[in-house]
Amino acid sequence: MINRDQLRLRKQQQCEERIAEAYRQLPMLQQLDQSIGQKNIAMIRAGVLQKNQTEQEKLQQEIEMLMEQRHQLLTQNGLTEQLYEPQWDCPVCKDRGYIEPGVLCSCYQRERLEDLFLRSGMSEAMRNFTFANFESRYYKNVEDMNHKLEWCREFVKQIKQGNASQCLFLTGGVGRGKTHLSAAIANAVLENGNTVIYRRAADLFELIRQYRFEENRQKFEEMLEQLRTCDLLVIDDLGAERTTEFVVEQLVILLEERNYRNKPWIISSNLSINEIISAYSDRTADRILDKAVLFRLEMTESVRLAKARERMEQF
Repeated sequence: MINRDQLRLRKQQQCEERIAEAYRQLPMLQQLDQSIGQKNIAMIRAGVLQKNQTEQEKLQQEIEMLMEQRHQLLTQNGLTEQLYEPQWDCPVCKDRGYIEPGVLCSCYQRERLEDLFLRSGMSEAMRNFTFANFESRYYKNVEDMNHKLEWCREFVKQIKQGNASQCLFLTGGVGRGKTHLSAAIANAVLENGNTVIYRRAADLFELIRQYRFEENRQKFEEMLEQLRTCDLLVIDDLGAERTTEFVVEQLVILLEERNYRNKPWIISSNLSINEIISAYSDRTADRILDKAVLFRLEMTESVRLAKARERMEQF
């Protein structure tokens, strides 16, 4: 995230440098600004200390005349009064990140969303995976698939509200839309400002293995804590990794922790639940079945093949 205090300071320094450069090129501009500043101080004294309204009004007129001279000088040299204003990235909040206390600016919300997406581990292509472009017409039972989509939308609402009581296990062959649906849920959750970690199973367990042998134990614990506590954890393509005792142990521990904390997760796999039992143990399947709704995505052929066939039929 941007350090907004540093950003504002840099913008103000740049503004001061532009003014200094304008003074070097236009000495008269500096003289006018100095005169305006002096008369402003004199006007405050006349009004606050001396209570002299006549003198105050006279000085106000003189200031207005000097400001008109300055305006003409700036115009003649291709400049405007914006010379005195920092060039904010966001003019609405002037790079503060909020419009007023407690009201975040849209620029900060966009920045936070971008930061959350980058931290999630999702690929750039996954930004485009949404509920809106998930095409249920390719599935064997379109009505059933639409019911599944509705459940997923409700799942997102519950995550946003912090009261998701279930998790999701997606199974089906290659190209059946498991990644698209997982990413659509993750994107919808991210848009609300919630935290998501999205990892392929093989990458996740390799990451845990690497961190486990880090000399810095605190770094390892911090990484595990993020996996345990993020608002949504997505483990994609479970079963494609090399299954070892270490992998099984870490998966069970991770699911136990998240189930205990009522933190939702999504697992997608080409394996059925029976194949999960064979590959990972009864205990792993138990942790999955304890919380998860099981969706099998069924279609005659993969979405990619179906779309390719449609394109070919157009010629």
